[in-house]
Amino acid sequence: MSFSPLQKSLKSHEFGLLLAVMMVIGLTTLLDAQHTYIVSWKFAWESLVNITRQTSMLGIFALGAAIVIISGGIDLSCGSVIAFCGTICASIMLLLAPEEMLNSEPVGATVITIAITGTLLTGLLIGSLHAWLITRVGLPPFVATLATLVGLRSLARVICVGVTESALGEGSTQINIHDANFRYIATSVWIPALLFLGLALMTWLMLSRTVLGRHLYALGGNEEAAKLSGIRTDQMKWIAYCMSAVLSSIAGIIYIGNTSVANPQTLGVGYELNAIAAAVVGGCSLKGGIGTIQGTVLGALFLRVVMDGIAKVIKVSADVYEGLIVGVVVVFAVAFSQVEKRSQKQQLFAGGLGKIAVLNLSFFAAIMLALLGPTFLAENNSLAVWHLAALAFVPTALVLLILSSNKSNKIHWGISFVILLIAIGTGIGLERSLPRIRYDRTIAVVTSARGKIEQVEDGTAVSFSDIEMNDKEFRKLATHLKNITDLVELNLHNIPITEKSIDAIATIKTIRRLKLSKTKIAQENKRKLLRKLPDVQLTW
Repeated sequence: MSFSPLQKSLKSHEFGLLLAVMMVIGLTTLLDAQHTYIVSWKFAWESLVNITRQTSMLGIFALGAAIVIISGGIDLSCGSVIAFCGTICASIMLLLAPEEMLNSEPVGATVITIAITGTLLTGLLIGSLHAWLITRVGLPPFVATLATLVGLRSLARVICVGVTESALGEGSTQINIHDANFRYIATSVWIPALLFLGLALMTWLMLSRTVLGRHLYALGGNEEAAKLSGIRTDQMKWIAYCMSAVLSSIAGIIYIGNTSVANPQTLGVGYELNAIAAAVVGGCSLKGGIGTIQGTVLGALFLRVVMDGIAKVIKVSADVYEGLIVGVVVVFAVAFSQVEKRSQKQQLFAGGLGKIAVLNLSFFAAIMLALLGPTFLAENNSLAVWHLAALAFVPTALVLLILSSNKSNKIHWGISFVILLIAIGTGIGLERSLPRIRYDRTIAVVTSARGKIEQVEDGTAVSFSDIEMNDKEFRKLATHLKNITDLVELNLHNIPITEKSIDAIATIKTIRRLKLSKTKIAQENKRKLLRKLPDVQLTW
């Protein structure tokens, strides 16, 4: 009930997206080992500032992608336009103030103003080129913008090398920017945020309150009908693609200010997919004629919150997973945001092909959780990979099969919710019970192998003496010993140690002391043991 005023002001999709943002923030707080969002006001504020700035930069050119998609087109060149226009901006400053740029001195307000103006005009020309290729040459929007996606980045690199060679006497593929006033445009949070909100407000007013906006929606809904009703469709396309390119040029200015360098080889790579993802997740239909600016704003916020969450949970190499998760989000958004009627839901998984799709999606969910689960849960996870895969596969398959059944909406959503609760409960139960089960099993294995277990000051000690066992048996035993999480001492009295035995011992990460009295071990294996266990106290 408390959400009802907000829900009335937003469409159902946008309200759901807002709830999704809150859910991602909650999950990040739970999975983040440092609990960055709540540990202190300082860290929470820094996270808020970072998300706001990154959302603003993404949102600016996502607005352009949304306009083009609403008009029935597609713009694949956003990333390259950002790189090209950023390079143009830096090149203009370098040509007008080479000494200042070389000596890391301020270039002055006049130079910055000229550079920004030239960059915006460049964006307008690129948008005009797209419109000409589409309306006059007759290229499909996909092909026209794909051509500039490839061409503009290469051209930017050529311009960068030529300008630096002309101004500095030595060619370079990047231009460094040290002017503090120019960098403040991006490094401050309030300038990108206010700029984004202002552009979003103006774009929303144009689309929802003007004849131009209604014409763009009509163009995206049915181009032939729009022509017959007297709308100048070519002019509408020119406006849409010019707005997209100009907004991308603004983003290019901000991005080079944020990174202090214009590098066309790396700047904006893959950003076109993020822009399309934000628009589509926000409710824009790739068929055209459907979408809102407020949805795109929330879509950009959702993507940035997800990316920030990945960085906080995974810590190391988080960018490896960003593309994967963004791709999954876009696929599910496109597949399910358009499905609003019950009959359409049934068609998704109807027939043999639908059942194969259920199987594929279930396997995909299992693989995702098996691969990402240990990384996301880290030390909080004691489940094996196959446990995680099963916990994802079974509920996903059951939920998809139920959603494709003939039950009413309320019934199949209710059953699906119950299944998900059971899956979560099962996962928590296994997480709590498995360590104890494994420990008890390990005790039984050690006892049956005539081993002894005793408690010492800093943990548990396991001792084997005068036992004959081959490498296979020893490796199996070491696998069980890993389940004793506080195992700090291992005594292998008069037990032969081979090269494979050393590899098995090295897998027990908690060992601090290893006693090998009267143990038969070759000299080369001694050296290997020292290399494998540098922090373990060895007693011969």
